[in-house]
Amino acid sequence: MNRASGMETTSLDHCVRCGGCKALCPTYGEDATEGMSARGRVILLKKYMEGELGPSETLDERIFSCMLCGACNTLCPLGIRITDAIYQGRKSLRTSANKRRFIGIAARLAFKRASAGFRALKLFDGIGEILPLQKLRHFRVLHEMGINISGPALRDGASLFKVARPRGRVAVFAGCTVNFLYPQIGISLIRILTGMNYDVVLPKSEVCCGAPLLSLGFEEDAAELAERNVEAFKKMSVEAVIGLCPTCVYFIKDEYRRIVGDSVENALEATQFLSGALPEIKKNMGDAALHTAYHDPCHAFYGLRVHAEPRKLLKSMGVNPIDSEKGCCGFAGTFRLLYPDMSKTLLEKRVAGYKEADMIVTSCPNCILQLRSSIKGRQIKHIVELLDEAVRAHE
Repeated sequence: MNRASGMETTSLDHCVRCGGCKALCPTYGEDATEGMSARGRVILLKKYMEGELGPSETLDERIFSCMLCGACNTLCPLGIRITDAIYQGRKSLRTSANKRRFIGIAARLAFKRASAGFRALKLFDGIGEILPLQKLRHFRVLHEMGINISGPALRDGASLFKVARPRGRVAVFAGCTVNFLYPQIGISLIRILTGMNYDVVLPKSEVCCGAPLLSLGFEEDAAELAERNVEAFKKMSVEAVIGLCPTCVYFIKDEYRRIVGDSVENALEATQFLSGALPEIKKNMGDAALHTAYHDPCHAFYGLRVHAEPRKLLKSMGVNPIDSEKGCCGFAGTFRLLYPDMSKTLLEKRVAGYKEADMIVTSCPNCILQLRSSIKGRQIKHIVELLDEAVRAHE
């Protein structure tokens, strides 16, 4: 241990600086300086932890500009979890920059009380039509994202959906984006699951997964939310907790172990569960010959190692995804607010890669939000919505 908030240096001491982690680093791809790469951040953190570097604007910029996509973790030959070190560095540096102070305060208020936070977001969007809030950078970025809270949240409705002769019971972890912005995605999943003869629980006790707070260095607040979710879902007698956002699933299943020592062990990303049940539901599929691109969300691809499952589902619907280069859409939670220019550049790359597609499908509601902010006139859907449409069309 040392002076930087008791951070452990053991894993970083194992780094041999081979540079393998730089290959897929999205920020290094945009700014090819060592400090904007995964390896550069490891070196800077180690020097900070050992007292060779003190807090500074440059150090803060390097550590908080990481997108936490996890690509570096999959490439390290020694198995160092670089994102864990980034989280610890952010925890230590979280009060070192004034430019994040407003976002930090807003995030703690919004995500610890998500219903009130999203209502406030809707209010600010309305006020923006009257007052020139869009002249302020953060409000301008929020407006550009096209956030629209037009109706009731998903969890405002029923919390239990029963069928006549259930084959089992599952729970749904909706996540904030689906719950407040895209409730129809949750409705599609519930319709699919009940159609497969599962009782479905949509618990009122679910809270934010904590990812936005952890990314800003507020580990204690994220841990508080983690404990509430673990307690809520462990009380349920369900086969699986099915998530509609890969980031949420990755956090409640993996990151929770690090910050609270427990997790929602039976959490699965929606395509993991549905592709496993494919022999039972395939008979309900209709043909859908579409020119479609599939966008791999970072936490699905690098964190959960989900790649084949969504493609299996698409092919079962008669959809053969076109080949396209993989990469981050540029959203990365608070990254879109803190580094809008780089976020936009990454988004433009992804959009260019999907120019041949009539439809873009993904399994992440945040990727949908990001892609829709740039792509107009083409459909961008969650894979669960497409599957629901195929089943209903056949019926």
